Amino acid sequence: MDTMERETATRERIFDEVHIGKGVRPIAQHGYVTVAHGHVTLRGSDRRRIAGAPLSRVEASRVRFTGGKTLALRIDGTRYNVSPRWGDRSGRFLRPGPGHPEDVERAAGELLRLIESGGAAA
Repeated sequence: MDTMERETATRERIFDEVHIGKGVRPIAQHGYVTVAHGHVTLRGSDRRRIAGAPLSRVEASRVRFTGGKTLALRIDGTRYNVSPRWGDRSGRFLRPGPGHPEDVERAAGELLRLIESGGAAA
């Protein structure tokens, strides 16, 4: 096992406050996406597993017209739309709408890089 494979196998990153949906239907408003041990796992607000697969079998891309805030993940043939940090309501009195857009975009970019790199450090 080379250094990159070892790092991929041991690195764990949990994205919380993730909006997860299938098409226009929301599945979890405050869900989780975990990238760990070479796998990505989607979990609902109640932390129950929605879907998961090895990173090598997950397709990820940015969703058009979302300003980089939403990713399309294809896991086992099913497309999920995920927006990390979208459910974060901190600062809601200062700014209307869910979360802070710059945090959502930054988290989406980090998740995309992790998936594309097979879980290695982003």
